[in-house]
Amino acid sequence: MKKYKVKKIAGTVLKIGVSVLLFYFVVTKISFAEVFKIIKNSNVLLLLLSGVFLLLSQWVSSIRLNTFFHSLGYHLSNKSNHVLYLIGMFYNFFIPGGIGGDAYKVYKLHKKFDWNVKKLSAAIFIDRFLGLTAIGMLLVLLAVPFVQSLGWISSNFILIGVAVLLLILIPLMAFALVQKLFPSFKKVYIKTLGLSLVVQTLQLICVYCLVLNFNVVSDLFAYLLVFLISVILSIVSFAGIGVREFVFYQAADLLHYNKDISVAIGLLFTFLTALLSLIGVFFQLKKVKLSLQEKNS
Repeated sequence: MKKYKVKKIAGTVLKIGVSVLLFYFVVTKISFAEVFKIIKNSNVLLLLLSGVFLLLSQWVSSIRLNTFFHSLGYHLSNKSNHVLYLIGMFYNFFIPGGIGGDAYKVYKLHKKFDWNVKKLSAAIFIDRFLGLTAIGMLLVLLAVPFVQSLGWISSNFILIGVAVLLLILIPLMAFALVQKLFPSFKKVYIKTLGLSLVVQTLQLICVYCLVLNFNVVSDLFAYLLVFLISVILSIVSFAGIGVREFVFYQAADLLHYNKDISVAIGLLFTFLTALLSLIGVFFQLKKVKLSLQEKNS
């Protein structure tokens, strides 16, 4: 138990260290006064729309997780599931060194309903895994127009052929893993993969609103690709802070985009995520009781 706690603390310290280091790197490379000046001139309506799409993505994401719970016979009510999800977001974003949002969900559900910890953990793991699967598929889709715009591959036939092959292989390989390691979830695989694609698409629309806000739509596919890459890499940092801004900065440097605008997009997404995560505080303080879904619902 002590060894587990030491590893957990070490992992948290490492993630915070990565976030601080990368954020410091970005701060030393650009003028944050200029970045905040750019942000200050933002279109409020577009920022609100961006926040709405981000909130919708989290709502769909919570539905996906509850689908896994239901497939295990754990019929948590939709309302309780959404509340638990929001509280989990708060833990993930604002409490470094805490038990973490995912662990919080497992703890609360086990304590309240005595549900199996391993099964709950498996549901949360596969929920995350299918999120990454959807990101992989969308990366392939976005890579086609991005590569075409840069002229890296002269033959569109080869480019599209490789993309189609990957779009077939990625979900098939994911299904094979689910079938082998988590057979309880194979019946809901198609539904949850579809929900995962909806989640990531809504987040891409959120980023699109931010790109539109800064009037850099001509580089849209690049920014969307960079955003998805930052989502994947965010697992090595605390709440994606630092990594997101670093990836946006490096992409702008490599592709010769406006670095201040690129970093501003990453910062605004982080800010919107923080605002949404704060909603969880209300439910945590209110101490909403978890309930099961009614049999006739």
